[in-house]
Amino acid sequence: MLIKNLMLSKDDLTIVNPKESVRNALDLMEKNGFLSIPVVDGDKFLGVISKGQIYEYFYEKALESKAVLSEILVENVMITNVPVVSPEGKIEDAAYYLATKNTFFLAVIDAKGTMKGIVTHNAIFQQFSELFGENHGYGISIIAYDIPGQISKLSKVISENNGQIISFVVVDLKSITKVKEIILRIHTNDIDLIVKKLKEAGFKVE
Repeated sequence: MLIKNLMLSKDDLTIVNPKESVRNALDLMEKNGFLSIPVVDGDKFLGVISKGQIYEYFYEKALESKAVLSEILVENVMITNVPVVSPEGKIEDAAYYLATKNTFFLAVIDAKGTMKGIVTHNAIFQQFSELFGENHGYGISIIAYDIPGQISKLSKVISENNGQIISFVVVDLKSITKVKEIILRIHTNDIDLIVKKLKEAGFKVE
């Protein structure tokens, strides 16, 4: 799946201009229940500002009154080194950045430098939940040798016993022997029969 299909569109985001006050940014976050919001000037993404940054800035500067937050501009507090991805990129790329970078979200920027939206941790989690078929059918895990024809053999056993594969994901176990874990969601009226037939076919079912 492409990133553009799961991103939150810029038009649906709560954003703040770099020339606005930190007080306004904080009010927007508190009003909407956000920990951070994008900093945008027109169609150009500039960075992110968060509650944590604001409080840290206030503490480090030893400011004595919260009233001064109305005098400090967002551009003086925001973080600019936010990872960006292309709307034509793959969700695997987005998942990698969110897992390895300390960031609230990823900015989605097209080839012309126009901000199209953001990708959040929650969007990735939801997509992978759907990929694994959560809340649909029965879930089983199979350990199989990494040899040609295993997927075809597996599918045949399931279909011959009135089962329907909703989704499956192949995971490399990084073991010494060449084995894979195949995680399936199956629609069936008799999961016990399918498990039995899979074991009889030589698969290790967990």
